[in-house]
Amino acid sequence: MTQRRLRFLKIVTHSVESIEVATAAWTHWLGYQLVAEGRLNKDLCSAWDTPQSTGQRYCILQPASGAEVFIRFIENSIANSYTPASYGWSATELLVTDPDQLLRDLADSPFTHVAGPLDLFPQQKSPRALQMYGPSGELLYFTRILPGGSRYGMKGAVSPVDRPFIVPIGGPSMIDMHRFYGDQLGLRTMEPISFVNGIMARACGVDSQTPFSMSIAPIPGRRFLIELDELPGGLKYRPIPPGQLPTGMAMVSFLVECLEDIPVPLCARPETIQDLPYNGRRTAVIRGPAGEWLELIERQNA
Repeated sequence: MTQRRLRFLKIVTHSVESIEVATAAWTHWLGYQLVAEGRLNKDLCSAWDTPQSTGQRYCILQPASGAEVFIRFIENSIANSYTPASYGWSATELLVTDPDQLLRDLADSPFTHVAGPLDLFPQQKSPRALQMYGPSGELLYFTRILPGGSRYGMKGAVSPVDRPFIVPIGGPSMIDMHRFYGDQLGLRTMEPISFVNGIMARACGVDSQTPFSMSIAPIPGRRFLIELDELPGGLKYRPIPPGQLPTGMAMVSFLVECLEDIPVPLCARPETIQDLPYNGRRTAVIRGPAGEWLELIERQNA
């Protein structure tokens, strides 16, 4: 049986133009808590192979539930040059208790309404989702899961706005994404289905009724999913400033058992990082077929 390499989703990282703007919005309006801030050190940037990011400001936020799944913002002067209609990580999906109430609560906020709330399936206990843009251009899905309402056995939010639980990727080839996440990283990948997403279609410059192919790769433990979306050919890959992280939704961090067991080339030599949330563990980065960056953090201390 193939070993499932990814064990837990730990951090979602966004490149933003202003740390103050991003932090203020997420703490005041979404109830997140600032748990760490500072400047990126040389060792961490060495593990990422991003030497020009050394010294950039960052902050780490945690949901009010106390779940140890974090949002990280890194200040990058050209962060807003990205669009979700490009290849790479495309959105951050967060658990919420009540998307309808959340939309009302965010009426005068810096968050911009995109669509919803809408039930995702025509059935009782269907997940219900709200789509919004954050103040730094981050595409967010706020999703309610009722008891017994997830076909993957996942539980709902504890706090009004809780942790990230789904991270979608947009790529040009479903075959390549299945090969990477299934064959190489050992996740179970579901049979692709076709769906219509008018918002994404317009962003990609195609007819609003264009069907997209979507698949799911569950992470063991019934807490997290990776969503694989096949986007039209001809889109651009996410811009990457020289020696820095990609713009927009830059990277997603996962816990793994051992970096030496990863059958994908690392971008640079692993480094041991003492800062939160690494806490003395080794970390390294790999890149996926859509150009997406995955940070891999060992579960045990070095």
